[in-house]
Amino acid sequence: MFRPRQPVPPPQRATWADLYRIGLGVLMIPLGATILVRTLSAHIVTPASILMGLAFIGFGVYRLYVGFVRYRMYREMRRK
Repeated sequence: MFRPRQPVPPPQRATWADLYRIGLGVLMIPLGATILVRTLSAHIVTPASILMGLAFIGFGVYRLYVGFVRYRMYREMRRK
């Protein structure tokens, strides 16, 4: 019924999909910053525009974090 949370096991191999996810994370951060800068420079400061820019930045940082953690787990597994 209820299972406690368990850490994700290390990946068996690094794939192009992992690199693609990291790349999208890298692209989301400047996109979110661009949304914020253009919103503020055009004086169209609405909660939706600020939230959208911050969401892109936050999700990009999260994707990078997960990608690097999984890569580090993969590298440690390969050493053993």
